[in-house]
Amino acid sequence: MTIKHLAISLLLATLAFVGCKKDEEPTPEPPLATHAILPGEGIKEVRIGNAMQVAIDFFGTPFPTNSSANGIYTHFIIYVSKGATVYSEPTPTATFDPQMKIGRIRLSAPFDGKTLKNIGIGSTKTEVKAAYGDPTSSNPTFGDEYAIGITFIYDNADKVKNIDLEAP
Repeated sequence: MTIKHLAISLLLATLAFVGCKKDEEPTPEPPLATHAILPGEGIKEVRIGNAMQVAIDFFGTPFPTNSSANGIYTHFIIYVSKGATVYSEPTPTATFDPQMKIGRIRLSAPFDGKTLKNIGIGSTKTEVKAAYGDPTSSNPTFGDEYAIGITFIYDNADKVKNIDLEAP
């Protein structure tokens, strides 16, 4: 091997060594706040797709009820003092079972959680639009729906009175 080849090999080895850097550790996600509202997922403690029992364990003893249409039931448990209503996925079963899956969550006062964009019950419509942009659909009765699995329903003063969470 000539000195020229040796020099080129040494140069290439040096460049390869210098070009290799240690993989950086990913920046850890900050811990979620208590009651964090997660669009399309639920809240930190109770997620869409969990068994209804998870909501019972978190919020306490419920008063289960249901509604039906054409033999399909949607069971729901209401926690007025916590500002949460948890709905099951639709089922042909008329009897509530805590192992039914959560299909939707509705939040209202006095629920104190916020989204990661700092939106919660009482936020203004202007704040919601600044945080999330224009909704996918908007209706005075059914609120502003976003494709990420969150709907904001406003009172007469354009403040958020309900937040609905479901899978996108």
